[in-house]
Amino acid sequence: MVGGSLAWSGALAQGLFRNPIVDPGLIGITAGCSLFASIAIVLGTSIPFLHSIWSIVLFSFLGGISSSFIIFFFAKSKGRTDIFSLLLSGIAVNAICFSAIGILSYIANEAQLRNLSLWNMGSLGGASWTNLKSFSIFFILPLFISPFIAKQLNVFILGEREASHLGVSTEFLKTIIILLIGVSVGACISLVGNIGFVGLAVPHIVRLAIGQDYKYLLITSYLLGGGLLCFADGICRIIIAPSEIPVGIATALLGSPFFLSLIRKRMNHI
Repeated sequence: MVGGSLAWSGALAQGLFRNPIVDPGLIGITAGCSLFASIAIVLGTSIPFLHSIWSIVLFSFLGGISSSFIIFFFAKSKGRTDIFSLLLSGIAVNAICFSAIGILSYIANEAQLRNLSLWNMGSLGGASWTNLKSFSIFFILPLFISPFIAKQLNVFILGEREASHLGVSTEFLKTIIILLIGVSVGACISLVGNIGFVGLAVPHIVRLAIGQDYKYLLITSYLLGGGLLCFADGICRIIIAPSEIPVGIATALLGSPFFLSLIRKRMNHI
């Protein structure tokens, strides 16, 4: 479900920005989750209510939602949300959050630094059924909301002006997509840590296989994302058994070359 939600969020982000190399990590939402979790890990020993695994989970979830609102606050002007400003705001939030994480890493003691590193590498090993049940609504939500948002996204990718002329409420669509990404990614990262490139690679693979129709793209991305993350986690558990490589490392190793190939492909078309 985590892999599915990450891939689904990536498909939404790519549709919103009409760009196949955008994912939630680029627009600052992932960084917001990471920063809030880092605060709970490093400051948890000195602030009593932060000193628990549930505090890390909840703080990370709040980080995803908070970064969504901050991005929107700076991108909105005169009642209109500019897509380019939305992307720039996300990149700025991304930079600020990772700078703050760097400061927290610097002041952390050895145990905190280890926990911080492990959490930011991402792993399914620490996820429990109790935590999963608590956030299950956010993992099931994509399956129910996809049919309603797919039709509008199919029109939106033609262009914002064209979508407005065809009756799509573009402002509402942009708002709901960013909030959905924030909630979905926040739930994922709060449970398993920072897992990258699933939201980038999976929607693009699905798009190459079945086309651009979001009626099928969203659901197929969800299913393939879940399968891909399960496969990567299985490999990580086998390679150095009984120990386990954080699955975030595997997805980064697989996703980075794919990302570079996308950039190369786009450059060849310019």
